[in-house]
Amino acid sequence: MTIEQKQKKPGLIKIIFKWLGLSILTVLFLLALVFDAPTKFIIFLLIILAAFTALPRPARKWFWLGVGAVALILLIWIFLPEDDIGWRPYTFDEELAALETKYAIPDEKNAAPAYYEILETLDIDSNQPKFFIKSTPSSRSEPWFSKDHPETAQWLKGHQETIEKLIQISGKEKCLFPFIIDSVTQSENMESLAKIRRCVFLLIACANNDIAEGRTDDALKKYICILQIANHLYQQPEMNYHQMSVIDSLSLEKLNRFVIEDQPTAAQLELISTSIKNLENNWSRDLSNMLDFEKLYAKNQLSGMVYEINPKGKTRFSRGSLSATLGTIQSRTYQRRKCAKLGMIFAWLYIPSSPEKISEFVDAGFEKHYAMTEPDFDWNTQNDQFLPRFKLNYGYMVEMTISLTCPVYYRLRESYLRYLSLRRGSRLLIAIRQYKNENGKWPDSLDDIATSVPAEALIDPAGGKFDYENHGERFSLYGKLINIWPQ
Repeated sequence: MTIEQKQKKPGLIKIIFKWLGLSILTVLFLLALVFDAPTKFIIFLLIILAAFTALPRPARKWFWLGVGAVALILLIWIFLPEDDIGWRPYTFDEELAALETKYAIPDEKNAAPAYYEILETLDIDSNQPKFFIKSTPSSRSEPWFSKDHPETAQWLKGHQETIEKLIQISGKEKCLFPFIIDSVTQSENMESLAKIRRCVFLLIACANNDIAEGRTDDALKKYICILQIANHLYQQPEMNYHQMSVIDSLSLEKLNRFVIEDQPTAAQLELISTSIKNLENNWSRDLSNMLDFEKLYAKNQLSGMVYEINPKGKTRFSRGSLSATLGTIQSRTYQRRKCAKLGMIFAWLYIPSSPEKISEFVDAGFEKHYAMTEPDFDWNTQNDQFLPRFKLNYGYMVEMTISLTCPVYYRLRESYLRYLSLRRGSRLLIAIRQYKNENGKWPDSLDDIATSVPAEALIDPAGGKFDYENHGERFSLYGKLINIWPQ
């Protein structure tokens, strides 16, 4: 190899790397255009491309000096002390206030404060007997005698005050729990729901004991109390409450058994019938309310991750230390806080320029979901129809995140239909029992009781009519999604 060839070799390698780099930048730029990357990111790539191609060679060193100066300023900013006093994750407080106004209930009519009063001191985990809920069968699965399970009976007596308070609360028609708009307090909310569930188990266990020992009126009060607790949960716009509200099935199954297998009085049948009538649910309305709340929750979560606001209403891009997903200041080390600030610099190229822009993306993401509230929406279609076309921008990330909740709404609707079937079936069972009391036999078909129930009670919410068969000494009643009797 000659001296001239040796001198040309480094220059050739330099040219290869230069064109390779330009090719990569060009491909990235084209991909950014095709897949709708954020405008800031496209401009950034365009500036880099221009610096390598269109910018005159003498001016390039000044360009890179400018880039270095900006990098130095950002580096200094990273290590500057955080001014976090008064700043908090951004939230859409006006929308929250409007939602609270929509559901507002006078304090004296709201059952929520009474629930919290119970939940603050509730502790049914300590010294819990195995037969309460841990065994099979357990106290909540079937009627039981105190003499057979004295430990459980004695333990339940220690919670009579809680049970009496729950029955008193059930006398209130309205309930509105405080809205949970951030992930920090969401865990507290889930703990409260778990405690409500345990309260229901207390009621079921005591009611089953009452049934076995002949205290049927006391048992009915507890079963009906559970129905009202479920009704209170249905009144909330948050999805978590609706997923929990199917606890009414625990009570309805026990009431159905009492209606058919025991000898309820006419007054007791009327009481049960009236209680079931009060369980009014409207899927389209409830889903619309859930979407309104989930949309606001998504806005607050996404905006709070990258934007902050102070008491004066001034907004700034997050310094990272208050990011909702990265933990609190106290729980993070110095190095993690600095890394978070560095990450926010790169995130700036991707994140929308204001919380209001994030709000627009969330609104667009939920727009397709509201189609599910229409009466003619085809629930037989696959829920992957909500998946958005792939893009590289923030809007795609928002739409994709929102679309992942779609299967939850499909499952929630199926639960609605299943337990609406059970509620309608319970009304039919009452009419069937009344027919038996009057005629000494079970009806031959549902036509025999058609005039004794509302027309909609005969219609299976999942489609068609309920199936009924008379087997002589017994009968069966079932819908497409659930067996109503026998259980």
